[in-house]
Amino acid sequence: MTEFDRKVAVCTMRPDIHKRRRGPGASRSVFRAQSERPPMEQPPTQIRARRWLAAAKRLLRAVPRPMPALAVGFVATLTLPIGANAYGAVVPWLYDVEAPVASQGAADRRSASRTALREMLMRLTGLRSVPMSEPVQAALRDPGPYYVQYRFLPRNAEGEMRLGVSFSPKAVRDLVSEAALPIWSANRPVGLAWVAVAAEGTPTVLSAESDHPLAEGLRTRARQRGIEIGLPLLDEEDASRISVADVWYRFPYAIEQATARYEPDVVLLGRARANPLGEWVTEWDFRLDGGQRSFSFETQTPEEGAALAVDEVADELMDRFAVLGREATAFELEVLGIATVRDYATLMRGLGALEFIDRVELLSAGPARTTLRVTTRSTRSRLAELLSVYGLLEADEAVPPPGAAVDRLTLAWTGNG
Repeated sequence: MTEFDRKVAVCTMRPDIHKRRRGPGASRSVFRAQSERPPMEQPPTQIRARRWLAAAKRLLRAVPRPMPALAVGFVATLTLPIGANAYGAVVPWLYDVEAPVASQGAADRRSASRTALREMLMRLTGLRSVPMSEPVQAALRDPGPYYVQYRFLPRNAEGEMRLGVSFSPKAVRDLVSEAALPIWSANRPVGLAWVAVAAEGTPTVLSAESDHPLAEGLRTRARQRGIEIGLPLLDEEDASRISVADVWYRFPYAIEQATARYEPDVVLLGRARANPLGEWVTEWDFRLDGGQRSFSFETQTPEEGAALAVDEVADELMDRFAVLGREATAFELEVLGIATVRDYATLMRGLGALEFIDRVELLSAGPARTTLRVTTRSTRSRLAELLSVYGLLEADEAVPPPGAAVDRLTLAWTGNG
């Protein structure tokens, strides 16, 4: 038994010690709490971390979303509160991609633009590998029509020059439609990762300011896949609620308490260690909509293990929320409960923001029912499910009026948008 394991065993057998250890001012050596620094002296990474927390809370909808209960001995580490409450947030940088570029020459810029377009398609479709159909190959040969702006960025810490490319949402969505690829809305779950790393014995927990290769791998791959997964601040407030042992041994109560302040939609829990052969072993757990999955990887670098974990999460979310490639069809959508012009405007704005809806037309409007014609590649049942998940509309038990179309979808306005 290592010294770390011995300490954990003592804390587990004596809850009073465990509680005192997590009191105010505890675990400073582990969490490197920065609260005593004057604001102007905080490092840029800490400032960015606090901005991430503030931005995440602004982006998440302001509705009560209680954390799921975590049973003793079970870690719910990817939780999506599917139901009447809306969740998720629009990824603001979804159509902005960075790619390495050798020089500012035209040929190198075109090559970097092709790399950026591949990543853009991976983000929008949710696919880990985008099929090279004829429309996709044609677009990669000439990516110019698909972006609206490019810029050369300052060299990064490794001295690498990068090209920033801003893509046209409509042009890229049209390409995805032409290639019959899946499409995933820009409204996506916001994630939080609790990760403990044991490189030389005693584990440490990665924070938002961490530059550990595993943290960098997590951030990089999450951005490539178009999802937001942040790391905790590990400030004094976190230190009072959770310890390294809680993360490493996955104590449910502490994880739930520490996670609540961030209000994430997705929580990913992992631990990593180097084995005697010099390989990295990363272990991950998550639960999605009531189901649990666990997986582990042995890789040469911690970045690879983090990237594979992000791929597993992104693949699950894509399967759950993307609309498969199919020919667009139009059908009637009847919405109950639209009472004001503002409700109508909010509904139309919300529907128009969903990438899998191509067009929305008003057919009729009344005091109780508003009828729309929706053109989408989604099936009616899939559309109803997604609109409910996003908190825009929900199923209604009302009886359709006499003469209503058999294939009409009837949903109720939730007041969110």
